[in-house]
Amino acid sequence: MATPKLADLLAEVLPQNIKLNVRHISTPPTPSDAIFSAPPGETPEATFCENHFFVASLNRFGNVDDEIAVLGIEVSIYTTDRLTIVFVSKADSTGYIHLVNKDAQPPSLRLIVTTFLSYLIRTHQRPGIRLVLSLFARAQNQYLFPGSVDNAQKHVLDDRGLIKWWCQTADPILREHTVESQDGGSKSLVDESIESVSSSATGYLLVPGCDKYETRAFFPATARSDDQKNPRWRVSYPLNQICIHPQAPPRCLVPRFPDDPKARFLVDLDGELSEGAIAGQWKSVKSLDEFWEMMAFRQECSAGRLVGFLWVVINPPGVLSSDKLSNQTQEAGTTDKVQNDALLSGTAAEAESDNRSLNHLQDDQPKPNTEVRGNTFFWPEAGRGEIVLCEKEYKSGNDELLEQDFETEELAMAGTMAWVRKIASLADVLWWGKPVTGKREISKTTTSSKTAAVTINSGLNVRKRKKDAEGDDTLHVEAKDEQAVSSNTTQAETESGSPEVNVLNASFIKKKKKT
Repeated sequence: MATPKLADLLAEVLPQNIKLNVRHISTPPTPSDAIFSAPPGETPEATFCENHFFVASLNRFGNVDDEIAVLGIEVSIYTTDRLTIVFVSKADSTGYIHLVNKDAQPPSLRLIVTTFLSYLIRTHQRPGIRLVLSLFARAQNQYLFPGSVDNAQKHVLDDRGLIKWWCQTADPILREHTVESQDGGSKSLVDESIESVSSSATGYLLVPGCDKYETRAFFPATARSDDQKNPRWRVSYPLNQICIHPQAPPRCLVPRFPDDPKARFLVDLDGELSEGAIAGQWKSVKSLDEFWEMMAFRQECSAGRLVGFLWVVINPPGVLSSDKLSNQTQEAGTTDKVQNDALLSGTAAEAESDNRSLNHLQDDQPKPNTEVRGNTFFWPEAGRGEIVLCEKEYKSGNDELLEQDFETEELAMAGTMAWVRKIASLADVLWWGKPVTGKREISKTTTSSKTAAVTINSGLNVRKRKKDAEGDDTLHVEAKDEQAVSSNTTQAETESGSPEVNVLNASFIKKKKKT
């Protein structure tokens, strides 16, 4: 089955007649440092990384050169021969989404982010290889759009609301896949037969400083209807699902990403290692559980702020949740390693060459789906950006955006167009970008309801709903979408007599018009 285009998927979740321009940049996969530290005596695992940058903008006055960015998200995709990790690096909004159409409700930025991440996951899922969506929710005023914090229309989300928002964003992706079979030896033949023909997924969340009861409060509302004996969301770390050597020292069991709070803690702890250290063990932290407990005292996770670490583990058809990562593929031999090292060296040199077009990049890079030491190198054509740049040019384009100012509409418009033209220059094209017109019908009742516009910072910013009688300080995230989901779920339960929720992607659920 052909993979739908990103613009077509976005059109399905945008309200009818809402118009946005979307731009997607990516890089070819290039050799990267291993995500996990190798156990003592082991060689670091060969790893490739490709970067993706997505921006949605609107035309302020209907002209070609009057665009204002409303949303940006950066994602890094790491591949090894056993695992794919889709890591959300940064996400931010400018606060100008309310300008999209004065006569309609602003579109849900949450649904746009969900759709983009789902697209990357769908295009980068390899047969027989487990995939993990990974991110950390850390509240800040701005990430990608300098000066946007001074825009009065940008409503910054606090730490608790940010964690909830990311759980809501990841939940539709989780529910695109079936529930995993139960652990602990209680699997039935039916469970395993389902997983053998369908992909399965489970969400995991850790919030250092919060116990299991407190952490469950961050789960999306759909989790309440899940089978509590085999939940879709769990308060734990997916150790056996993402680590090749789960019995290795703790420093080898936690992934390290750029600008990652836990990665900085890992670096600090590595300072305790010495020549006399026993098998790579730290002196102060002896176990993985102790590592997560100590994270609560780190500067990023203390001082009245919470940081949420979230994973969605997706098992492709034929891979069970209990399957060890090391069992998914066979170890490569010495010959494969020699060939791999040679290919890594060549790819690194080619990725830094002065490429100016996608065709040129395709000629200089290994062909899509080329196997290096198993399935380490993977570059599906369907998942590439509209513009493909080498790492040096990609960074240059990002630097251009970070030099702009988005405090006012005029500055934001100038900054957006400066970035658009910079990328066009780097790619040697006259113009780029894909216009998207929404197709999703919204009922009059939903459209007329007054809700706060949603903007983001690292996980999106929203206005708070007034506390109810129980004092629940939950957040109002695009009520028009939440109401549609709730209405359809209630109807489905009434008709079927089953408490199970609708597992379709929430972006495709429509509310019926009143008759």
